[in-house]
Amino acid sequence: MISRVYCRCNSGHYFTGVHCPLDGWSSIESRELAQAVEKATAEHRSLSVAELRRHAISDATLSRAIVIEFGSDAAAFDAVVPEGYVVNEQWRPITTLGREFK
Repeated sequence: MISRVYCRCNSGHYFTGVHCPLDGWSSIESRELAQAVEKATAEHRSLSVAELRRHAISDATLSRAIVIEFGSDAAAFDAVVPEGYVVNEQWRPITTLGREFK
């Protein structure tokens, strides 16, 4: 199993690392998140939201982070582009959602 930490960019994409591979977006938060992941990995710590908090990342950074655990390395991906989300049991295209989803 492998865990990956993803950062949400302003377009709604989720990516690993500092820059979104789809549009090049980066921010203070994406850099802070990438640094926390690098430190946790160097310490051989499991990646989780609790582990990110242990590295004292900001609330703004944490609000952009998700952690996904995969059953194998082969199933893990570098970025994902959601078309939308089901919010309160209703399908909402990403283009109609507020900043908290982008």
